[in-house]
Amino acid sequence: MAKEIRPGRAVDTIWYTRCPVPTAFSLAIQSGALEREFAADGIRIASLQQVADRSVLQSHFNHSLEDSFRYGGNIPPIWARSEGADTKLIGLALIDAPHVVLTLPESGIRTVADLKGKRLSVPRRVNDQIDFWRAGAIRTYEVALASEGLSLDDVELVDVPIAQGYIDPNGGSALTGSIFASARGRGPLSGDLFALVEGRVDAIFTESSFAIHLRRFLGAHVVYDVHSHPDPRVRHNNAIPQAFTVSAALVRDRPDLVARVVAQAILAAERARRERQHVIHVTALEANVPEEVADATYPLLEQQLATSLSPELRDLIHLRKQFLLSHGFIRTDFDLDDWIDPQPLRDAHALLAERGLLRSAA
Repeated sequence: MAKEIRPGRAVDTIWYTRCPVPTAFSLAIQSGALEREFAADGIRIASLQQVADRSVLQSHFNHSLEDSFRYGGNIPPIWARSEGADTKLIGLALIDAPHVVLTLPESGIRTVADLKGKRLSVPRRVNDQIDFWRAGAIRTYEVALASEGLSLDDVELVDVPIAQGYIDPNGGSALTGSIFASARGRGPLSGDLFALVEGRVDAIFTESSFAIHLRRFLGAHVVYDVHSHPDPRVRHNNAIPQAFTVSAALVRDRPDLVARVVAQAILAAERARRERQHVIHVTALEANVPEEVADATYPLLEQQLATSLSPELRDLIHLRKQFLLSHGFIRTDFDLDDWIDPQPLRDAHALLAERGLLRSAA
């Protein structure tokens, strides 16, 4: 039997946001499972990315919106927590993806050793509070260079200022929309990509399906892919692991609702194991890339969507926090154990077991 959870204050809307990367949460959203779960309660399931108000959109990064969930890259939620956001980390997922160093074929740079003394682009978005892409670039360069006994001191890091923020000043739209599409430089010659093509830098960083897309678009050479490293403790980056967070007030006031949301993410991950083509379709839709690109990016995706708080994943999120702190991406340290709340996952598993949808509670 599931533990009795007494409902608290009334909630009429549950907000959500997610990054343009694959998550079980996205599958639950796209399938309509979340809407169906709460239809009888009269609770609206709403995406903040469908709202034009910039202050609402900003919650994707600072998690300021009440009664909201976020699933995606770990840098913004860690930053938000370090700035005092009242959130809880309720799950993590280890979905491997490319994190690559790219060069143009005519550069003559073929190996990591060839990067010594070269100019590596480090984009700097001058109008954003947290620059997760910059942090991802620095981490990827560190790992790549270390593979040949080199360090950041052996290369020239070139700041590439980018005025456009991650949020389009004209407002956001559904799914990836304008909140990400132009700001992350996919329209294809912008920011540090311009710097590469114009010869102002010798190499750039990119990740996930964007890495596959840009490599094919430019005919670029992959100097190093962090995904090739066998140790996940080394592979950690913004998307490794992904973080599932929620407004702490919702956990305190309506743990029953939180458990039901998490339960749908768990079910979506279970279904995904048997439905790779559907998972790839949703991933391509959310990342705004062709399905063949999504398929090439995530060869084991349907097996990696489970949400967990295993010791291994907790260790990875600790490494992420320490990296951001040591490089100045967050100003204030915080207690990771206080941030993590395992109860929603326990309640969700117990709820599903009670409904006969899982064989046992976790």
